[in-house]
Amino acid sequence: MAATPSLRDQKKAALRDELSVTTVLLARERGLDNVRVEDIVRQVGVSRRTFGNYFSSKEDAIADRHVQRVRAAATDLAQHPDDEPLWAAVTAVLLAPYRARAVGPSGDDQSGLTAVLATPGMQSAVDRGARTANSVLAQAIAARLGVERDDPLPAAVAAAALSTLLTTLESWASSSDAGPLEPMLVAAFQRLGSGFDRLHV
Repeated sequence: MAATPSLRDQKKAALRDELSVTTVLLARERGLDNVRVEDIVRQVGVSRRTFGNYFSSKEDAIADRHVQRVRAAATDLAQHPDDEPLWAAVTAVLLAPYRARAVGPSGDDQSGLTAVLATPGMQSAVDRGARTANSVLAQAIAARLGVERDDPLPAAVAAAALSTLLTTLESWASSSDAGPLEPMLVAAFQRLGSGFDRLHV
């Protein structure tokens, strides 16, 4: 059983989240190019040095939203019934924040995603965050399947799931008539689902 985070760790996690959320909100409001780290720390009430303890750039602060959601999904995956098909469980935990517009204070609406994903400099931050997220989710999948971490199957499933999530988000953000986000995500995951649900170790 995982140890309960200490109060200090909980406070650090909360501050990290606040810095990330504030960066996303400011980027939505002003456009990321018009947001400075000084603006972020002033709004949160911390120093620039404190910001640097968590993120190397405002782009990394935004990309961290994805990483933290995947960390939460990886934790939730362990709570799903053992007999639930793998892809169904992975889909459930990854799409939970997006179902019925159940998004957090980062306000991941279409205009917000467009504002950050289309900004030069964001792609490298997204790529770095994706590598971290892939590793986190692959470890959770390996634990669920009862295989070693160096088995390629968990990494392949994690990469497929997170690639589906990110590419669908990008497609939705760039479309002028995409409609609601949740049905697009569900449809995208269902297209891959039958094959992954038949996987055996």
